[in-house]
Amino acid sequence: MSCSGRFARALGLFTALAVAASAPATASAYPSKGGAVASGKATIVFEPALRQALEARGIAISPLRPGRAKGAAIAMPVREGSLEPRFGSGYVFQRGGFRLRGPAGAVAVRNLVLNTNKKRLSGAVAGHQVTLAGVDDVRGGRTDFGIDVEAGTLRLTPKAAKLIGAALDARGLFRPRAPLGRELVSARLFTVPVTGGTIDFSLDEGFRQKLESLGVAVSPYEAATPLSAVPLAYSFPQVKGEIDRRLAHGRVFTSNDGLRLVQAGATPLPREVLWGGLAIGFENGYGGEGSDVVSAGAGAGGGPIGQIDFGSAPAYDPKAGTLTAAPTAATLSPYVVPFLNDTFAPGRAPFVAGEPLGTFAFSVRLR
Repeated sequence: MSCSGRFARALGLFTALAVAASAPATASAYPSKGGAVASGKATIVFEPALRQALEARGIAISPLRPGRAKGAAIAMPVREGSLEPRFGSGYVFQRGGFRLRGPAGAVAVRNLVLNTNKKRLSGAVAGHQVTLAGVDDVRGGRTDFGIDVEAGTLRLTPKAAKLIGAALDARGLFRPRAPLGRELVSARLFTVPVTGGTIDFSLDEGFRQKLESLGVAVSPYEAATPLSAVPLAYSFPQVKGEIDRRLAHGRVFTSNDGLRLVQAGATPLPREVLWGGLAIGFENGYGGEGSDVVSAGAGAGGGPIGQIDFGSAPAYDPKAGTLTAAPTAATLSPYVVPFLNDTFAPGRAPFVAGEPLGTFAFSVRLR
């Protein structure tokens, strides 16, 4: 894209910021859609009576890599999946599996998929892809960064019971609808909902003085609250969004709170820029991998006003269920510079990409 093309795009984008025309987008604290699973563990706890019967017949249960034995259970990594944060509706693909080996033969059960919507556990049994077991009930509970799900009781399907019994020459041990055990899933989601919090912004003194020299006054918009005059700082409440533990995914944003920049002495009419709906995005900004972006606009719209890097180790308080990022310096975005110069200093270029914009901090609740 040419320089003139980029300028036109930036100008059109940020002209929209000066007009709060659209209603702010909102995010439910517990969205109904599934949450993508980043990592996790699935554990099958075998029915005690079944284990005792197998041991009596000399049949042992062992894990298939990368699964591992965990007491009377088999624990397997979760490969991928999607689980709704409230009740655990969705599915998870598991790595590994388990093997049953006895005096008369052996059978492997792998490629396990737990589908809590359809209440079934599927897998490959002796090379046949089947529904291994039906699930009597499913219970889910949100954790700060994911969800725990219990699927119990797992009851063998006729097809699975026949395949396993035949492979081990132990048909009497495996009957349709007999309890196999239960499965526990502990998953970390890529992002979890933010239920509230604040974003604080302190203007860089040099940036504030530059605005002042151009006759531009800064004032709070909507629910923004002044914190101090020197440095000029504001707090923006009612924060929502999606976030993860290491700030690699998601974003946090205010509903429509922000700042109004007004050049009252401009002619023929005062010139104004509205930075409303402030947001911080964690999906790699234009500064490179690991960088973040501060944006502004009406609701979820708008574009970048600053570049920032909060790192990947925000403070987490497990008792309060809060995630807090300390004040971090942001620089002026190259995308907003032409708009600021054309609005407040036509024909000149007092604002420069990369100059200090101020510091941002946030504290959000996950419960």
